[in-house]
Amino acid sequence: MIDLPMEKFSGFLHTRANEVFKDNPRIANNNITTHGSDWLWAVTSFHGFLLLAMIVWTYTTSSRRRVFHYFSVAILLVATIYYYSMASNLGGHAVPVEFRHDGLSNRTRQVFWVRWVGYFINFSLIFFALMLLSGVGWASILFTIGLTMLWATMLLVGGLVSSSYKWGYYVFALLIYFFILWQVLGVSRKHASKLDAGVHKAFSGLATCTLFLMLLYPVSWGLAEGGNVTQNDSGAVFYGVLDVFSQGLFSLALIFATRDLDFERLGLEFMEYGRVHDHSHWDRSEKAQHHDNHHNAHNTTHEGATLSAPGGTGGGTGGNIV
Repeated sequence: MIDLPMEKFSGFLHTRANEVFKDNPRIANNNITTHGSDWLWAVTSFHGFLLLAMIVWTYTTSSRRRVFHYFSVAILLVATIYYYSMASNLGGHAVPVEFRHDGLSNRTRQVFWVRWVGYFINFSLIFFALMLLSGVGWASILFTIGLTMLWATMLLVGGLVSSSYKWGYYVFALLIYFFILWQVLGVSRKHASKLDAGVHKAFSGLATCTLFLMLLYPVSWGLAEGGNVTQNDSGAVFYGVLDVFSQGLFSLALIFATRDLDFERLGLEFMEYGRVHDHSHWDRSEKAQHHDNHHNAHNTTHEGATLSAPGGTGGGTGGNIV
């Protein structure tokens, strides 16, 4: 057993301590603490580990079946980046609070705008993947993505407003959520049911869980950015648990739920050489087609001459067109 003096052991622990606030000082009274930063680093590591595993999984999968792998890689990459920013005490803004509660630091609260930028991107990717899975038309896909972007924007803007007018943006976000709910469980799920039982089951399960988790984000916002009810560390834990399920675990569930589906029927099984063949392939095809057309034209001409010849079955026109 190694005999390590207590002084060296203490120094070893000290060098491993979270010293993020030395480089990036606190900006608000109700700011994340070292414990909150530690939690955010843990969630960063979780998403980063899944990201590396997903990249390996993507490039060991057939190129014809990578479309949902690419979505998962993008979602995990964005989550890793914005969690890295928050764990570093970056990407936040000190907002004067509307409500001051006993036991909470007054005056200002740290609001991470980078979190909502991450949601703006990631929930758009999540619903893009879900709508592709349902087989619904492009108009519905783009409309739903636009609604999702607007939902995240409303909660971002509301979080940065210090007056009671922030609740107007909150109401807008709730109304937009119900539009999204109808687009996904009303329009898209009906379309998925017409495609295939497996598609309908996969889509319904993923969409229902995502929409349920998405409904909890306004709850967390109301307790944190809106009402200033919770400490910033508690808000980070609430959001973090939601993100682990709605983004990290969703990325895995998306791959497992779609691994046995018929991508060709969904129009998602891309050609081996991409959507457009290489030029040499087209050159060979065009030459073959030209040869076939020339051969067919020659046969048609020959048959026409035979039919119009004197004594032939074409009659006594002498080859002239009447």
